[in-house]
Amino acid sequence: MSFEKGQSGEKSTPDPSTTSSFDGGVKKVSGIDADSETCAPPLHLAVNDVPDAKGMLLFGCQQMLLCISGMLVLPFLVSDIACAGDKTIELRVQLISSTFVASGVATLMQTTFGLRLSILHGPSFAFIPALSVYKSLPENTCPYSRTDQAPEDFWMSRIRAMEGSLLISSSCLFLLGASGLVGKISRMVGPLCIAPLMVLLEIGTVPTLIEKMSLHWVSLVEFFVVILLAVILEPYAVPIPYFSIRKRKIQFTRARIFGMFPYLMSLLMVWFLCWILTVTNFEPPEGEARTDKNQTVEVISNAPWFHIPYPGQFGRPGIDASLLCGFLASAFACLLENLGDYEMVAKVSQQRHPPGAAVNRGIMIEGLGSILAGAMGIGAGVTTYAENIALMHITRVASRATMQVAGILCIIIGLFTKVAAVLASVPDAIVGGLLGIGMAMIMGVSISNLRTVNMQLSRNVAVLGLSLLSGLAIPDYFEKHPPKTGNATVDQVLITMLSIRMLIGGLIAFILDNTVPGVTKFQRGFPPAGEKHAMVPLEEDGYAFPPFINRIFNRFPFLSYFPFLPSQADLKKTIAEEIVAKKSLENQPV
Repeated sequence: MSFEKGQSGEKSTPDPSTTSSFDGGVKKVSGIDADSETCAPPLHLAVNDVPDAKGMLLFGCQQMLLCISGMLVLPFLVSDIACAGDKTIELRVQLISSTFVASGVATLMQTTFGLRLSILHGPSFAFIPALSVYKSLPENTCPYSRTDQAPEDFWMSRIRAMEGSLLISSSCLFLLGASGLVGKISRMVGPLCIAPLMVLLEIGTVPTLIEKMSLHWVSLVEFFVVILLAVILEPYAVPIPYFSIRKRKIQFTRARIFGMFPYLMSLLMVWFLCWILTVTNFEPPEGEARTDKNQTVEVISNAPWFHIPYPGQFGRPGIDASLLCGFLASAFACLLENLGDYEMVAKVSQQRHPPGAAVNRGIMIEGLGSILAGAMGIGAGVTTYAENIALMHITRVASRATMQVAGILCIIIGLFTKVAAVLASVPDAIVGGLLGIGMAMIMGVSISNLRTVNMQLSRNVAVLGLSLLSGLAIPDYFEKHPPKTGNATVDQVLITMLSIRMLIGGLIAFILDNTVPGVTKFQRGFPPAGEKHAMVPLEEDGYAFPPFINRIFNRFPFLSYFPFLPSQADLKKTIAEEIVAKKSLENQPV
């Protein structure tokens, strides 16, 4: 639905009965209220729909552009923790390139073999608290500045420690999905577990946010420009001129570009501001907002045009016990976060509740994607990006093909190292602003998980309050009074585990929500007991595999015993529907 600014300066809403939208060659008219919860507006493109080439490229590019800012944050943080001295920018280029490739591959695997809904993967912010605690340990302080020449073995050992620790924690995520335990865990994890964990995740990231945003005032400019574009100007449609070949004249179309590309537009605008500050010398030499730092220019000029990131590019993985424990907690947080995201994308895509086999496959593929990210040395696992699900809700385009195109575009960007080098030259302060607005959006989504919980019950209020308070108080206490067991390794592990707020609060919320009696599952935010999801036609089922894959599964019945593959009953039902659909197609008059 488009909103235009009338002559009076007020926002005028067109008549819903005559509202039309044009996307990717598919035009549909909608007269349904978009805010209605009982009747969702029809999708322009459903999960199994494939738009024309132009629409597929445009929608895929839009989804890819939306996630660029999120993919920049982790490489910047990891390169700082590595403490590579004058090699920091060069390392950052390599990490950005690897991040785009790993995210693109994970997206393709998830949309093709995993959940099979439109999901885009990127590095997870859930790993930031563990990385922050690892960085804050006395033995991990950085003794080198950006101009110092740090020994390669020094910073490479840190990258390898992140690499090996992430490989082990991601393997646990893969095994949880492959064994089917995720399906059992999901029946015990409700909004009262997810909400405090995600809120505490954001609170635990605040020190990193303050560190980045305090570098320069342009971080505040970036923060408020995103708010201006994504919140205030989002409903306004902007006239865009184009030349019509058929009519041979310039015409105008209206699009809500502020709501479609707020992160990218704000990044370019503030980056341009930094360039102006640089050429006018308003920013002092070596200032945090300058775009002509010698290291940055040298890295861009020396970076190869094409490079293929590969697993093991930083050498043999190492292991750090404290970081491993922190990453295990982060992987658990990712698991809970993804369960909520799967529900969200199913609703936006107008699909039934995700079946157990699809959820197990989804988590298994997320584990594989995180293993790939770890092997490439990225320093953080991958997760589902909720921002892309929100964009699907706005555009009402849930096509799997468009997200697969987005994954391919991510891989292409990662292979062209010059592009990664240019992205690595973004001032750190701008990344701080992007991190701030990203945290704010995730915080809002986290709190919105409680909308299905009956918060008038004192039991639910107590569970929420106790978990949040414990997640805030216990880490602060042990930060001032660290445990002393006499063993340095054990002390590091305990300090790391007891300093991660989301682990403490999430674990307490999980225990209390599943042990304190007095409420029904519905009052805890779960769907009504015995609720059945209506079966959908095969051509509309986003979780179903292609017919030839189903026939392979049916030919080898033992495959159905794997918890991440369809059961024999589901396969027989699916194949029967395929036969009926094929016969009805053959009987249609020519």
